[in-house]
Amino acid sequence: MAKISLDEVRELINGLLEEEVLRSGIRFRLPAPVASRNTGDVLWSRLKSVHPWIKHPREILPAARSVIVFALPLSAEAVESNVEGEEPSIQWLKEYLVGNKIIEKVGRRVAEELRNWGFKSIAIMPTHNFDVRSLTASWSHRHAGYVCGLGTFGLNNMLITPKGCAVRLGTILTEAVVEETPRPISEYCLEKKGISCGICVRRCPVSAFSAWEGSGKFRCFSRLTEIAIRYYKVLHGYADACGKCCAGLPCSLRIP
Repeated sequence: MAKISLDEVRELINGLLEEEVLRSGIRFRLPAPVASRNTGDVLWSRLKSVHPWIKHPREILPAARSVIVFALPLSAEAVESNVEGEEPSIQWLKEYLVGNKIIEKVGRRVAEELRNWGFKSIAIMPTHNFDVRSLTASWSHRHAGYVCGLGTFGLNNMLITPKGCAVRLGTILTEAVVEETPRPISEYCLEKKGISCGICVRRCPVSAFSAWEGSGKFRCFSRLTEIAIRYYKVLHGYADACGKCCAGLPCSLRIP
């Protein structure tokens, strides 16, 4: 089977994103980084062995040969507006809502285009596909991005991409063989590189990272739920977001 070039996929995704971003009136920081990895890569199985609730790509699309992950970078204005105070900025919450809609629509259109090229393909929802009791999901865009080579994890558990960690992520599974992205050869997170930072951890209003695998992630989820309810009428949407651990960092907008 002929291999589809990564440049071809990037052009397709960013072309569709440009259309939707223009309609939104928001200055998302395009072009979006895009990465791909073969479903036969051993890291997919290793990921499942560590997080058994996350499905292998072939459990979702049995014929899948490639996973494509793209990052829609939030605007610099949203990031800057979310630095001060403990309350998330309206701009950050708005871009969370609009960004999710854009990712969902573009994901569907990319999958449809790949199907037109003759390859079974599906897009995975950008969010809200998790169990609220255990806070586990059958798919993680962040972990998929890591496997595909889109970036490395920060202390805030966010994926640091070439456009930083202030991004929203989308995934497409396809039976097409897509050219793979080289993985980063070093950590992007300053702290993990041995350079003192840890700003993201200190910025969390509920100190969630002090015990993330215990009560921390539940404190985070509780805060996000409260925010979504409080701002629902203002935003006309359910924005369960905060972003304080992604704003005002050396890695917010770029690789530090």
